[in-house]
Amino acid sequence: MDYNPPPKPETDAARPADWESSGQTVSADPAYVYQENKRDLKHSGPGIASFVIALVTLAGYVITFIYVGAQASSILNENNKLIADSAEAIMYLGLSVLILAAVNVIGAVIGIIGLTLRNRRKVFAVIGTIINAVILLLFMLLIASVLVNAGAV
Repeated sequence: MDYNPPPKPETDAARPADWESSGQTVSADPAYVYQENKRDLKHSGPGIASFVIALVTLAGYVITFIYVGAQASSILNENNKLIADSAEAIMYLGLSVLILAAVNVIGAVIGIIGLTLRNRRKVFAVIGTIINAVILLLFMLLIASVLVNAGAV
């Protein structure tokens, strides 16, 4: 913690002349003690890392789905049948979503670590943990819906 010494009391020579006429006095309290303020706490490093991971994975999901959406026109032919050449785009989508989900798990764990630190601000840890958890929940719902629909066929 940085130590901020108390301000030095002003001497009579350093005071402006108009202070004497206004009747203001400067009281120097030699027993001044620096008290820690709650606002002086630093942000938790793992919390910031969790928040950044959440933003990076969000951007990764957006970029992945835009790329695969652009490739979707070449995946389906006129009869809505999958073309054999579309395996590369489907593989890219599956692999990137799995990698991003693994990174989200790491981000959620780091966010929980950021929440457990004492004497640190927890704003970024809370936001990062929530975003990573929501993305993981959506990923699990996506997998569950795919498995339910695969069993219905």
